[in-house]
Amino acid sequence: MINGVIAQKLQNLDAVLVDLRSLGCLKVQELEQDWRTKRAVERSLQILIEIVIDVCQRILSLESQAPAATGRDALDRVIQMGILGRHDAYSKMVQFRNFVVHRYERVDNAILVDMVNRRLVDFEQFRNEILAYIRRAIHDD
Repeated sequence: MINGVIAQKLQNLDAVLVDLRSLGCLKVQELEQDWRTKRAVERSLQILIEIVIDVCQRILSLESQAPAATGRDALDRVIQMGILGRHDAYSKMVQFRNFVVHRYERVDNAILVDMVNRRLVDFEQFRNEILAYIRRAIHDD
């Protein structure tokens, strides 16, 4: 039952994670001194979160559910369905995405550094939970 759209999005998620990890352990000073790296990090993190939201919306569709009105709602509903575990990190992702999109002029470099250095595993956790859902769905068919 692996959906082609979900598979492609998870591949993109992995590719962005590889790109971010290629930066190594970031430091705040690096982002303060190099606007290109800062923007690349901001955009890459935004893309990762958009993938999370898109996958959740796709799962809702595959499960014959109405589309969610917001990213947070999509995530919450997939959690309620038992497909994703209850992780604070997921709600923080959506919160961060909204901040980057709507308050882009004031993104704190320390938050970006923390996300790259310590929070990329949250995206891997998401991917693993989605793959487990897909395996269960295939097994149940």
